Amino acid sequence: MALALTGRGRGVLEPYPRGARLALWPLRFLPEAPRLRAIEWGISRVLGRAEREGLRLGALPRWCVAQYPPGKYPAIIVGAPSGGIAHLGGLLGAPFLTASFLLSFRHKIEPDDLQSYCRFGAELAERLLQDGEDFEAVNHYDPLHDRPLVKQADLLRFRLIRLPRAYREFIEANLAPGGYLVLSDCAYPWPQFRLGERSFLQVGGLGGMSPEEFLARWSLPLPLEERPESEWGCPPGLAEDGRRFARAFGLRLLELRFAHPQESSPLAYRAYLAAGGKKDELMLDCFTYISPLTNSLTGVPALWLPYNDRGSLAFAGRFLEGKSFRRIYLTLVPSFTRAPDAVAFAEWAKLLAPHGRVEPLGLDPLRYPADPWAPFAYNSSLIQLRAGCSRRLRLAPQALEGLTKELSPW
Repeated sequence: MALALTGRGRGVLEPYPRGARLALWPLRFLPEAPRLRAIEWGISRVLGRAEREGLRLGALPRWCVAQYPPGKYPAIIVGAPSGGIAHLGGLLGAPFLTASFLLSFRHKIEPDDLQSYCRFGAELAERLLQDGEDFEAVNHYDPLHDRPLVKQADLLRFRLIRLPRAYREFIEANLAPGGYLVLSDCAYPWPQFRLGERSFLQVGGLGGMSPEEFLARWSLPLPLEERPESEWGCPPGLAEDGRRFARAFGLRLLELRFAHPQESSPLAYRAYLAAGGKKDELMLDCFTYISPLTNSLTGVPALWLPYNDRGSLAFAGRFLEGKSFRRIYLTLVPSFTRAPDAVAFAEWAKLLAPHGRVEPLGLDPLRYPADPWAPFAYNSSLIQLRAGCSRRLRLAPQALEGLTKELSPW
């Protein structure tokens, strides 16, 4: 989001060390099995960089607001993240103050060892939460979609349960008079094990498998509670505190409520058209492989896919019914694992072909989903698309408010 507003940042290349480009190019020519082993080794070198000693959760909201320069913004977004929200923020010229922060801590285990994963994360969360009264912790264990990751590191997501001081001060100082506070409130549910007063563990996540299917294979003898999903949900306490803050300061509040993170996507697509985007082109982007800067500069509307799974394939199919485009750009996040709910590139191409000419962005069909060069190819494709483009699409918050009142799902 900050990249869309400031033009600064590396996008999908942010997690990669500067020398990774040269190291990863030859790996793509290996057979898949040794290629995956090499990728896993690389993950082990870069994951888990968060230092346990000296880490203070209160620094996370301050880091977030520091991504945006001071100014008078027409809108500021607070709450649950999603690709659709990122696109809306780019169109509005609005900073996004996220509800959650994902940190990884190096911890090597066998990927199916839930007990060790839980024990390590629970102890770490308990200590860190002592200095984080604004937070809850969700230890996220997904041995299917994140299998190469959980072998190397514990993934802890710290979520805000109230509006922190850094956010309040940023909004007071930088929201333009008459500007909108936009609340992204996603209620997408997922069962979580309670580990402590503000500490939870989630098994699995959004994709083509249900929570029940995950829990049939990986479970714990602990109480389960249905709560907003770790990655995409908005903690109710944060949403309510945002509403109270808006009332107390007389701010114009626009609430975007979603039952599923993908519901933000068609709203963002309509917003691109309302801002003057091209009606005969479409970009399907996926998970973290998004670039609101590219879409706002080229005028190509985006439809964000939460993941590369069958649920997203069905979602795209419903959207495309009765539509045709001159060109459809497609990118899919490289998951570096063969999860059972993943969809092959050929199936995506088959779905899209009747609706327009398909142009992959950074996708090598022969190496997907385990192409170590994919992020660099994707980034290069975006740069080429933006070449020569200087006029950005912009949408007024009032126009977005009008779009939210439309009843049609598309």
